[in-house]
Amino acid sequence: MSISKHIQLPALLCLFLAVLYGCSEEIEVHTKSMDRTYLVVEAMLTDRADVHQSVRLTESVDYFELGPPPVVSGAVVTVSDGSQVWHFSEYPEGSGCYIGPDGFCGTPGNTYELEIDASVGGARNHYEAVSTMEEPGFEVTAVDYMYLGKPGALLDSLWSIALWGEDLPGTNYFMTGSALNGAVFPISFSICMDDKYFSGQKVVCFPITTLNQTEAMRKRYGDCCKYLETGDIITFTVYTVPKEYYTFYTGFVSSSVGASIPMLQSQPANCPTNIKGGDAMGYFVACSSSSASVVIEDPLRPYYQKALPL
Repeated sequence: MSISKHIQLPALLCLFLAVLYGCSEEIEVHTKSMDRTYLVVEAMLTDRADVHQSVRLTESVDYFELGPPPVVSGAVVTVSDGSQVWHFSEYPEGSGCYIGPDGFCGTPGNTYELEIDASVGGARNHYEAVSTMEEPGFEVTAVDYMYLGKPGALLDSLWSIALWGEDLPGTNYFMTGSALNGAVFPISFSICMDDKYFSGQKVVCFPITTLNQTEAMRKRYGDCCKYLETGDIITFTVYTVPKEYYTFYTGFVSSSVGASIPMLQSQPANCPTNIKGGDAMGYFVACSSSSASVVIEDPLRPYYQKALPL
């Protein structure tokens, strides 16, 4: 055996030990905090008089900061159509959620302006945004549910929601929303889409979304995520939104590692926005809607064969 072979093993052993030592060395990662505080606006004006219109205001937080963002309380919030002004009141007090007057809603074809006077980051600023409510682009005729899990299985809390309806003429953009017994699901559970693949067509028993109803989800998001029971009512809504909001929503989702609630909590500050004045993120959108509801009869049954025209 040559001398070089005797030397090779200790040399490799030393190299291996050096690699192990290098892997165990502590590495510090330094991140910068935000150099300013943004106002984050979640504002949707619909054409439904039976639903309170609302505006949610929070402050931005650093990307790696845990916990809910600070709410923006004590703001002055109004919506106008050029001839009339509606004042929004904070309810409950200190929540950062501002509610419109009873019965107030938008009208398709009208343009609305949102104005906000709020203290953010210690400074009082004025913010405003404009949105035109589109004519309805989709008519929902029915909605149904189907149980996907099996008793005792890991998926025993998973349901699918099916949609019946018709896409109306024109190029339209939509956002979906759901509610259980009036409790609205978070925006991160919504879907934003265009009508590229079903333009002008009827939609029959289309499995539009799923519901993962678990105790852990209920604790996090509230009673909208509770286990489905007989007598519960699921309401599914399709909102017709401007193309600009579609762009905002898709940018908001793609810029996050899973969407967060409240909107833009610990997210990059590079999403498009229509909020002007000061440093602000989020969006004000006016949108028409169409919805249908279904009463839970047997939570564990498959889709009911509805007698609907094809």
